[in-house]
Amino acid sequence: MKSRSSLLLAALLVASWNAANAADAPAVPPAPVARVQPVTDTYFGESVVDRYRWMENDRDPDWMPFLRGQNDHTRAILDALPTRPALLARIQQLSGDIAAPGRVQSTGGKLFFSQRPAGASNFKLFVRENGATRLLIDPTTLDTGSSHVSLDWWTASPDGTRLVYGLSKNGSEDSTLQVMDVASGAILPERIPNTQNATPNWLDDGSGFFYNQLTGAVDTPERFLDSRERLHVLGTDPAKDPILMARGQDRNVAFEKIQSPTIWTYRHSDRALLLLSDVRSESRVFVAPLKDVVAGHAHWTPVADFADEVTDVALDGDDLYLLANHGHPRGRIVVTSAKAPDLAHAREVVPEGERVIQGMAVARDGLYLFEMDGGLGRLARLDRKGKFADIPLPFEGTIGSASMSPDAPGGVFALSGWFTPTGL
Repeated sequence: MKSRSSLLLAALLVASWNAANAADAPAVPPAPVARVQPVTDTYFGESVVDRYRWMENDRDPDWMPFLRGQNDHTRAILDALPTRPALLARIQQLSGDIAAPGRVQSTGGKLFFSQRPAGASNFKLFVRENGATRLLIDPTTLDTGSSHVSLDWWTASPDGTRLVYGLSKNGSEDSTLQVMDVASGAILPERIPNTQNATPNWLDDGSGFFYNQLTGAVDTPERFLDSRERLHVLGTDPAKDPILMARGQDRNVAFEKIQSPTIWTYRHSDRALLLLSDVRSESRVFVAPLKDVVAGHAHWTPVADFADEVTDVALDGDDLYLLANHGHPRGRIVVTSAKAPDLAHAREVVPEGERVIQGMAVARDGLYLFEMDGGLGRLARLDRKGKFADIPLPFEGTIGSASMSPDAPGGVFALSGWFTPTGL
């Protein structure tokens, strides 16, 4: 049976052909011809020619006219399709006109979730507590006649009383970090710029959080190079936030300028993890006592390098779980001590199987695994007694955002199917 997207594409193509051959079709502006300006690079003795490198410079005087010409040409063709209004209405009915949930986090007895309400074009953030749902952030209230604002990311504190989030203008994703008091909705004075990749991790007591800050100039190739990891304590001046990790700062942790440092915290754990990541799905992993990290004199112990192909980690007390893919392309889960990590002799707790292990999360009743089985999402659990079992899902589909906590059994996750819209 053909998929819904294939049928819609076929209908669009037929309608486009009919419109193009209609005698009374309106004139279509010609498609603009892009300037050719060859640039040659040599990689390992092989020359590669890029004829359109100039398009990477959005300040080039030919760039915006070219885009506008392409838009005018495309718009004229699409607007002339006789069946387009009906097709658009049906697509909106099936997708755009339903509420679409995004990220979810369950913490402090509250459920936080982002959602694009039916008919809306932007995501908003809600909190559900004691059966009542309340709107926390609506970025559209900050829109003006010439610009719009988007909610880029957010993370609630462990007790659910504070929320750190990033807002940006005009689709730039150039976030400015802010903090909200959840009970009152009051926005605290903190404003931290250059936090597109902030990845905030709260301290257990909610007094502050680690975050990543960019240092490269906006709209330059260096934008994401040499980012740094800092600690912000609520109520203090962000300009004085200590830099806990940056390239060249710690001679025992050497890394390339393209690699981004992020410090991860885990509920009830006295250890923190340092992940060094770049465009690869794998990360370098280090561990240190959390109190030393906060004090700014951590001695980071290496756990895994890129060659170990670790794509996910989780701390559960002194147990450090790693999703290790080296030699195991579908993934396997191993565990070692966070106080004395030894990946080479780590104990295998979930061997490689027929499914692809994509991620994991710790809950009070065990370690949950998110797997892919021939395109379908699967959920499994390794309980506290070492028993591994599948968790039945209400229907076959894809698992999206998930939230588990060591303070509660189970968790919350988003699930969508071919004929069932995403729900929590």
